[in-house]
Amino acid sequence: MAVVLGALAAGILGTSLHAQVLYAGETPLPLGALGALVLSAAVAVFAGLWARSVAVSAATGILTYVLLGAFSLDIFSGPLIVTGTDSGLDLPVITAGLIWLFGQSLATVAAVMVTAVALRREARYERETLQAPVLPYGTDPGYRQGPETRS
Repeated sequence: MAVVLGALAAGILGTSLHAQVLYAGETPLPLGALGALVLSAAVAVFAGLWARSVAVSAATGILTYVLLGAFSLDIFSGPLIVTGTDSGLDLPVITAGLIWLFGQSLATVAAVMVTAVALRREARYERETLQAPVLPYGTDPGYRQGPETRS
């Protein structure tokens, strides 16, 4: 369930964000596509950590990529992700669409790596806390009673 909800959220929200282009003078900067990739990776990491599974993180990223593939097809009376035109113009929204579509694979790999590291650290912490001896109160061999106070 986390896989489907995460992929739908990342795909829909990222697609609506990816076409935001900021101009620095004459240079277009596709910051919306980069933001969409960060959002997608964050959603995949959250799903993986919530389910405590690296496979869930990977499945979320892969399903998001499949959803983006459907969004780039001409099935919604025009593609939602523009990856090219017949006119041969190099529009900034095309660059943003390509970054969003093909950058999703890198975002998935990054999310899987972050999830794996976080889960490995959590597992190591749990192993260490289970192995640590818990001594009852007052039985610590290193305990030394302080000086007696006289009234």
